[in-house]
Amino acid sequence: MAPHSTQQSFSEEERPSWLARFEDRLFPLFTVREAPLLRAFRHGVMLVMPLLLAAAIGLLVINFPLAGFKNFMASVFGPNWKAPGILIYNSTIQILALATAFSLTDCLMGLHNQRNPADAVLPSMGILTAFVCLFIMMVPHDVGAQGVSLPWGGIRGLFGTLVISFCACWLFLAFCRIQKLRVPFYSEGADPILPHMFDTLLPALFTMGAFICLRQTLSLLGIDSLHEAFYDALRAPFQDAHDSFGLGALYTVLVQICWFFGIHGADLLDPITHHVLMKNVEANSLAVNNHLLPPHIFSKYFFDVYVFMGGSGATLGLMSAIFLRSRDNGTRRVAVLSIVPGIFNINELLIFGLPIVLNPAFLLPFILVPLVLLLVSYLAVASGLAPLPVYEVDWTTPVIASALLSTDSWRGVALQLFNLGLATLIYLPFVGLADRGKLADRRKAFDDLVEIALSNTRGPSGRYCVDRPGSPGALARSLANDMQRSLSQPENNGDIRLHYQPRVDFVRKTVPCVEALLRWQHPLYGEIPAALTLAIAHDTGLSQRLDNHVLHMAFEQQYAWRNDKIFTTVSINLSENQLKDPAFPSLLDSLYSRYNLPADAILLEVHEALALDPEARYLGALQAIHATGANIAVDDFGKGYQAISHIKRLPLSELQIDRALIKDVATNKICQDVIGTIQELCLKMGIKTSAEFVEKYDQLETLLELNFSTFQGHYFSVPIPADDCKEFIRGFARSS
Repeated sequence: MAPHSTQQSFSEEERPSWLARFEDRLFPLFTVREAPLLRAFRHGVMLVMPLLLAAAIGLLVINFPLAGFKNFMASVFGPNWKAPGILIYNSTIQILALATAFSLTDCLMGLHNQRNPADAVLPSMGILTAFVCLFIMMVPHDVGAQGVSLPWGGIRGLFGTLVISFCACWLFLAFCRIQKLRVPFYSEGADPILPHMFDTLLPALFTMGAFICLRQTLSLLGIDSLHEAFYDALRAPFQDAHDSFGLGALYTVLVQICWFFGIHGADLLDPITHHVLMKNVEANSLAVNNHLLPPHIFSKYFFDVYVFMGGSGATLGLMSAIFLRSRDNGTRRVAVLSIVPGIFNINELLIFGLPIVLNPAFLLPFILVPLVLLLVSYLAVASGLAPLPVYEVDWTTPVIASALLSTDSWRGVALQLFNLGLATLIYLPFVGLADRGKLADRRKAFDDLVEIALSNTRGPSGRYCVDRPGSPGALARSLANDMQRSLSQPENNGDIRLHYQPRVDFVRKTVPCVEALLRWQHPLYGEIPAALTLAIAHDTGLSQRLDNHVLHMAFEQQYAWRNDKIFTTVSINLSENQLKDPAFPSLLDSLYSRYNLPADAILLEVHEALALDPEARYLGALQAIHATGANIAVDDFGKGYQAISHIKRLPLSELQIDRALIKDVATNKICQDVIGTIQELCLKMGIKTSAEFVEKYDQLETLLELNFSTFQGHYFSVPIPADDCKEFIRGFARSS
């Protein structure tokens, strides 16, 4: 088989010098972005995104910013038409903390088992332990006969839940690493899960005991609820807040930091919103109704209209920056999907899909943009350049409409559009930084994955790639999904194609054969090396489908060439799976009949290690394949220095000399002697020979002296697409 290019579609666009310097200084932020712990934490939080999106959709339905819509729904479904939306919202938000605890613990346990396969721990025990510890800290002391109440099981308890779940999981795994705490268990015929359960029994009990002690200690200190204490600390600075810019900035920063950690900041700080911002709304409305000047600048409407455009972080500006700056297809795809909900100020898809959550590249702008907009808007309103939003407007009302309805002035719209442009400008360099970080991450993960595939070493599970820890394993699983899609959807089959490398008869000036070589052209990573393609196919059980797909493509191409008066043989590499498949000879027969091809139209190549197996495991399969009329060749002959006499028992028509012998044939007398002996024997047996991997003229010259006439290698042509190969065949014939 011929080597192939590992060219990738990794490229970086040229940047202005000032932008390059700025991004280069901030680029070290990405040194921690893909840290295993951060990645597990981020994925654990991201997994609850469907709950957040469902809640957001429920809120959008009941708060759709169109009076005619509300009147229509009420007339059709009655005064309780909002009940389904409220039910959706409550059913998702009220369990969000518990769902996050489950997903976070599961990801942390998975990370531990990936990094420590020899000391893998039963994930369910870690999850159950974390849940028990969570309940220990959440359940009030005064539990009555009515059962357990979990007032902090929803989004308001999310921060505390994250902290408790993480600490419980960390402590549980720390105890698991203590060998003395592992209870040995063995019983013939017992369920295999029992030893794993007993291994984690004492660590689980010790972890629960530690949290019981913590809960009792907090009770002695007068703290009955960590969640309540956390909220009290948040409320404290806002008790007497009015229009202090400092307190407004503090509120903004807290909202953004919460979102950065995957916590719905506006909902988490809902008590502050009602205690301060909504009271200011009421005071402003009362003043306007009495034809007085509104007394407060900061209100919920002020933040909704001028600061949080598109949601927390003013992410409409981020989406605009992505469309202007980003060249990453994945980033742009997320932005496209986020447009419609973003117009209605629902940005969970962008925050969790991009992600912004626990992504250092977006931490600074995600906090900076709302602060800058807050300052600009505050100064504009305080100076009279822009009106204050005072009229009622739903938070889902889109940009422009929200400013016009809430201020009844085009000056409000002008300030809103100015803020949107300013947010876009601030986000622009950070979008470029994120692109560079993702590119670097992909390049490293891809290179690591290729190295793993080329090493041909299997992991503990017997697979090559997909169970590897960290980014390489994640990339392998992503590529596996892409391969599944390419093989399952006919419109995507073009991603997996064949290139053809001519095998020329230098003496007769013809091209008697072309070798079909698998190529997977990925839209993001470019050409995937064949070794990696085959490793992923093996890991995901797609090998047979891939082999058959290649076989069908080769037959189809040969049929097209024959119709185009191109007469050459197409050689195909047979896999071990195909040799093991008893139905393979029948498949060959059907393909020959379907395309009405003669037997010599296809040459099936079998690797030396399979064809010359000392135990002759595949001799019967080769004979059955030969019985269909197909010609068989041994590929890479000489690689294992098998006894030449072994080829006598095989139904061979051709033998191809291995690269190791060809490489040094011009300078190594031993290689010349070995190749000469093989050539003489094959001539006596009536077996054709060809030399692969011919890359230099001196190799060609020496092989001609050894009576070789058929050659394949980069000296003549690299593997090329079918149309180019057709032109090569015609051109080579004309050159004679």
